[in-house]
Amino acid sequence: MQEDQELEELGTEGLLILEHTLTGHAPDRTRHAADARIVDILRSDNFEGPRYEKTTTRLMDYGWRTITKWTGTGEIFTQARRAGRPVPVHMTTPGWDADARAEVATDTVIAGLDLFVEHGLVRGKWNPNSGASLTTYFVGASIRSFRPVYIRWFRSMQLGQAELSLPTADPGPGERDIPDQRATDPFYAAATHDEIKRILPHITDTKVRKGLALRALGYSQQQAAVEVGLTEKALEGRIGRLRARILTDLAQKSDLGEGGAR
Repeated sequence: MQEDQELEELGTEGLLILEHTLTGHAPDRTRHAADARIVDILRSDNFEGPRYEKTTTRLMDYGWRTITKWTGTGEIFTQARRAGRPVPVHMTTPGWDADARAEVATDTVIAGLDLFVEHGLVRGKWNPNSGASLTTYFVGASIRSFRPVYIRWFRSMQLGQAELSLPTADPGPGERDIPDQRATDPFYAAATHDEIKRILPHITDTKVRKGLALRALGYSQQQAAVEVGLTEKALEGRIGRLRARILTDLAQKSDLGEGGAR
């Protein structure tokens, strides 16, 4: 994948700058040593199990909040440009709404996790002397995942606007009351700061997580299925069951009064 080579460019200087941007101070060597111990523990667990899930959920929550904030201020476009993955100027949109930013941020951190785990953990590219904590390295991986995710969203938005501008005809027999297929997918509508913590623990199937990451990077369902070693139907079924569990969980919590105004 092209992203493999691009992530290799996450050098020490860039990590130091990103670390200072996120923390406001020089690298904390004590913290990095603690991160190294965490990685050793996760490696002994073969990067799976409850400790791995807890660590990656924490990283994704931090990354999601960071990317979401940067989409609101426009900083994400600056960070992507500094990382050598600029979004074309004509595609930058300072006025996108909170739902759209949450959708893009969610897909970005899912794709970022795949790169982070493969390069930072499995291949051992992160190390305590790199000038960055694990959280900084994760944000760096997410920044590198942003451009393809954003471009895919931007093009789908343009397509939706083009469809909305088409003249409409009076509905024929049997055509009334058909749900608007452009309505926000509840799977992404759930991506608020409160809901992200509810979603992440569900994505424990590594093939589903990688499949979602590849879809976020612009792969078709068929291409993603081949990459993760499943048939297209099998991957679609796993993602469908994941969505169903998440939506059921959100509905139950909503019935209990969660998710309302606070």
